[in-house]
Amino acid sequence: MKNTFRFILTLAVMHLTVSLQAQCFQTTPWSENFDGSGWQSSSSWNDDGSIPTCWARANPNGNYLWMAGPPSFVNQNTGPSGDHTTGSGSYAVSDTWFNFPNSVNTDVTHLVTPKLILANDTAPRAVFYYHMYGAQITSLQVWARKFGTTTWAIVDNITASSLSSQFTSNNSPWLKRVTSLTAYAGDTIQLRFSAKRSTTLGIGTTSRIAIDDLIVEETPSCDQPYNLSLNGVTPFTASIAWQSANTSAVGYQVQFAPTGSILANGTISSVTGNPGLISGLTSNTVYQARSREICAVGDTSSWSMPFTFRTNCSYFTAPFTEDFEASTWAPGTNFNDQGDIDPCWGEIKSTTRFWNVGPPSFNWTQTGPSKDHTTGSGQYAFHQVTNTFSTSVDPKLVSPWIDLDTLTDPQVSFWYHGHGSNMGDLKVYVQKLGSTWTALWDTSGATQTSSTDAWKEKIIALGSSYETDTIRLRFDYELSTVNILTRFAIDDIKVDRKPTCPKPTITNVVNVGINVVQLSWTGGGASDFQIRYREVGTSNWSWISSNASNKGIPGLTAQTTYEWEVRDSCGTGKVSEFVRGEQFTTKCSMKVAPYLMDFSNSSDWSLPQFPNQSGGIEACWTRTDTVDYFWTGGSSSFNHYPQTGPNGDKTTGTGGYAFTRSVNPWTTPNNTSLVTPIIDMSALQSPELTFWYHMYGQDINKLEVYVKPTNSSAVKVTTINGEQQASSTIAWKRRKVSLLQFQGDTVAITFKAYKTNGGGFIAYRSAIAIDDVKIAEVSACPAPSVLSSNITYNSATITWNTKAVTSALEFADTSVTQGNGTVVSASGGTYDITGLQPNTTYNVWVQDSCTATLTSPWTLHTFTTLPCPAVSAQGTVTLTSNASIDAYNTTADADSVIWVWGDGTQVVDSSAQHTYATSGVFDILQIVVNGCGSRDTLIHSVSICGPVTLSTGFNAAATTVDFDATGSLGAALTYTWSFGDGATSTGLTTTHTYGSSGDYTVTLLAVDACGDSTTTSFDITLCSAVVLGFNSVANGNTFDFTANPSNLTNYFWDFGDGTNGTGLSATHTYSGNGTFTVTLTAEDSCGTMYTFSDDVATCDIPAGDFSFNIVSTSANGMVVDFQANATGATEFHWFWGDGNFDKGNTPNAQHTYGVITLNYLVRLLLINDCGDTTEVRHRLTEVGVREQDLQARLYPIPVSDELTIALQRPMSGTVTVLSSVGQIVAAREVHGERTIRMQLETLPAANYIVAIRTEDSYSYYRIVKI
Repeated sequence: MKNTFRFILTLAVMHLTVSLQAQCFQTTPWSENFDGSGWQSSSSWNDDGSIPTCWARANPNGNYLWMAGPPSFVNQNTGPSGDHTTGSGSYAVSDTWFNFPNSVNTDVTHLVTPKLILANDTAPRAVFYYHMYGAQITSLQVWARKFGTTTWAIVDNITASSLSSQFTSNNSPWLKRVTSLTAYAGDTIQLRFSAKRSTTLGIGTTSRIAIDDLIVEETPSCDQPYNLSLNGVTPFTASIAWQSANTSAVGYQVQFAPTGSILANGTISSVTGNPGLISGLTSNTVYQARSREICAVGDTSSWSMPFTFRTNCSYFTAPFTEDFEASTWAPGTNFNDQGDIDPCWGEIKSTTRFWNVGPPSFNWTQTGPSKDHTTGSGQYAFHQVTNTFSTSVDPKLVSPWIDLDTLTDPQVSFWYHGHGSNMGDLKVYVQKLGSTWTALWDTSGATQTSSTDAWKEKIIALGSSYETDTIRLRFDYELSTVNILTRFAIDDIKVDRKPTCPKPTITNVVNVGINVVQLSWTGGGASDFQIRYREVGTSNWSWISSNASNKGIPGLTAQTTYEWEVRDSCGTGKVSEFVRGEQFTTKCSMKVAPYLMDFSNSSDWSLPQFPNQSGGIEACWTRTDTVDYFWTGGSSSFNHYPQTGPNGDKTTGTGGYAFTRSVNPWTTPNNTSLVTPIIDMSALQSPELTFWYHMYGQDINKLEVYVKPTNSSAVKVTTINGEQQASSTIAWKRRKVSLLQFQGDTVAITFKAYKTNGGGFIAYRSAIAIDDVKIAEVSACPAPSVLSSNITYNSATITWNTKAVTSALEFADTSVTQGNGTVVSASGGTYDITGLQPNTTYNVWVQDSCTATLTSPWTLHTFTTLPCPAVSAQGTVTLTSNASIDAYNTTADADSVIWVWGDGTQVVDSSAQHTYATSGVFDILQIVVNGCGSRDTLIHSVSICGPVTLSTGFNAAATTVDFDATGSLGAALTYTWSFGDGATSTGLTTTHTYGSSGDYTVTLLAVDACGDSTTTSFDITLCSAVVLGFNSVANGNTFDFTANPSNLTNYFWDFGDGTNGTGLSATHTYSGNGTFTVTLTAEDSCGTMYTFSDDVATCDIPAGDFSFNIVSTSANGMVVDFQANATGATEFHWFWGDGNFDKGNTPNAQHTYGVITLNYLVRLLLINDCGDTTEVRHRLTEVGVREQDLQARLYPIPVSDELTIALQRPMSGTVTVLSSVGQIVAAREVHGERTIRMQLETLPAANYIVAIRTEDSYSYYRIVKI
């Protein structure tokens, strides 16, 4: 019965467990190593893999998601290199993926565990391992929530900023994390791992956060230590630290063993604390270690996970060498991989700037060496930059400590190579134990110009002050600009005593021949040297000696590679160490023409394919490049890049050819050369080069062919420009080039190919191919190339390329046909033709003989003689006495000379004499004429001088004076006037204006053509200019005249009426009315007369009235006649009152008003010849009313201040005072007054009109104001 119950109970538990698992419930202890089949990693960049059903991940459409690792895409800049469990298993990782088109950019992603039952736990915890390497990682957070709720609570947070020194690469160790879940004891919960990243600088591709080996369990009483680290290390001790979850411990143990042995069998050392110090270690050895804690008696934790460390190196004893060849120096496997440096060396670096081991996995010719220094095929250390956008520290490479106790006079030597377009500086330091760093040496910029340049050695004497010290070296590389083309390399570092016999330096292969080589070096100080050499691959050396720092070695085998070394010989038994020079290969034996190369030997002309991407060429041919753009062998079986190269050879269609290969289309070199062996053409009488070419590819620029004779410069003989075939199947083309100019020489032919400079990936379409290169006898005698030179107006030199003994030459002007010209026999390829005509075009025909029976076609060449050359007159004229000269002609090529003396005479002679009869300046014409009619004239000026006579005169107008020296006699006189007021002038005549009147002395200086001078002086008196005028005041017909200015004399008045007067002022009364022209004359003190005229007028004041009658009224308006009765008026201006007016000189007028009414005010202006005006007004309503004159008396007359007007009866109206031009100058209203007073004291003296107006009359009176 009990068994039956137990069976039923077991079935129930099993059913419950299966049921819980089906519902994704898990009981503790529970673990997940992410290696199960439910965890499937992604298969491509846009695949998110799969996770178990009971797990969940948030943001399924986001581009940041938890997945099973490792990802399909390896990223050297983020994530772990392997899982934590085994190193090759799976783990969970947050990663960027691309779920197009539904992808949403997110910065956080969640991974949720199954439901975890903590019913049996009192202090539950979560333990997991994590890896957080990546520049865009922000944090990893752990959240928890109780089953049945929706609220998450954070229980742990790991920030990237706190881990920057712990995760530096993919290979950084995983770290353990313990998270307490005590707050959830007895509950059922879920955990959520939230990975956060930053996408500020991109899409977040360096943000892989990984977790592994997750456990949820009850917290043990004595927990296992975790995250062991090295707190300190020496060659023989190590301080081990760890993290602990225990609150206290009574003891600690560390177990260790060398890597490769069983750790469980290793040494257990009880340590006093955390960290714990272990000793008895071996230097430079890798150990594995683990720790555990004793929490109480009988309560000891389990061992921690092991970790590894290496003890420091102990001191090295000098002499010390480092050639970087040991297995501890491992090159990086890709561009970003920093490789491994020897553990005894130290390094300060960053992820993008570091010292690496060469040769690099990805090499360029633009920087770094092409090989190491030690063997040419080994390793070296070099500086590398992998990211030009990041700012980082410059790397430093530090040697081990080196004990110098065994050395006297120590020195440091090393080899270096600094090729690159953006090289910085290498700086070398030394440090004594217990002291600071001291600078030894540094470079600046590039030290080599190409990757194939030889390494250079630097020797630094440390001196006796370093004897018995322990030192280490440091190699710093400082960037000048952040650039990847900065691979500075070092090799073969050596610390040793300074040798007593220093070794040579700077070896050089000067020249290589077929069986000989010339070597040179710089000696270390000795005068004797030992050289040894051998074929590469052999063991026996050949020895020779030299007492100079260079040596020629004969008797070598042609077409063989040799190695050689040299050392100083400082005396018997005292020699330096050997210094290895660059290997050299002797040249091939000379080939003899006729010569043919069809490129069909595939072992000589190999294809560029793996592992030899540079292909190969026959050993006797040479090429300038094997890396970027180079010549190599090709065949019909070779697959060219698309859109370039032939599909087969020319010879058979299935054979070989040579072609250019562009491996790196971005590289700077845009040309490459292929050179034939040296070829002896002495057996050929008329040598010719023939080759076939195929030039298909849009990036082809041109093919140039050069011929270089021995001991002469290369000569370009042909150029083929641009793409020549449109596809790979189009037939080859042939090019023939005459080598007649090199007949009898030994030559090398260079095929120089060019691709375009455009760069970019398309620059690979540049395969230029050649085939069937042949040098042989010409198949037909080529026509000579004819040139003309040294052409004059009557001769020319004709040259042509020939090897014949004689050639036929015919010439004539272009009007003559061939066969009718002058025929001569010429030799040596040159002939001078003379007796030609100027400026005439000639034909020259030349025929050459290639062999005794083979003649060339005639070659026609045309040239034109020069025009008759110009002649340039040259000569001298010398004055031998006052009137005689000697004339000499020095003109080259002058056949006739004419001297024209300038006095009406001339002579024809090369040299002549002449005497002048008179003085003067004469232009002598020297006219020269050559044999073909060109002429030129040169003018010589000569001065014949005699006595000088001056004649002066002047004419003054006020202070402006005209001076004149006309009439003076002398040879080519020049005149200088001094005016006596400090001013001067030059010229035969001149004008000068003085600043003021007065007396002045004027001096004239005259200089003749011979430099003789004469002066004369005279006095002048000047008066200032005067503006004459006068003022007049009229009183009736009497005028008072006053002249101005007042400082003149002899004032004379002409009053214009036949009378006159004198004096500064004059008074004159005119007898009648009229306009008179008054003329005034006066004289200044210099006797200058001045005249001024002006008009005055005398008139009666116009007076009168007008009457009017209405003539008619009708529909056309109202017609009114007006009659004026006036005296003294000559003009009558009517203003009709309707806006119209009429100005005339008759007293009667008629006007028609458009509107019939009497309300018009009509004004009449009476005007005399003097401009005096009187106004009369009437309204038409006054028709039939008689005007009454108003009687008045005005006094005093003339009036000075107050004018009194006495009337016969009182009046009301207006009193107006008018000027002579009718302007109102005073007025007042009068109301019932008989005596009226007007204040006129402010008016100027003049004649005025007083107008008295009432409602029915006008009265006018003339007064004089004084």
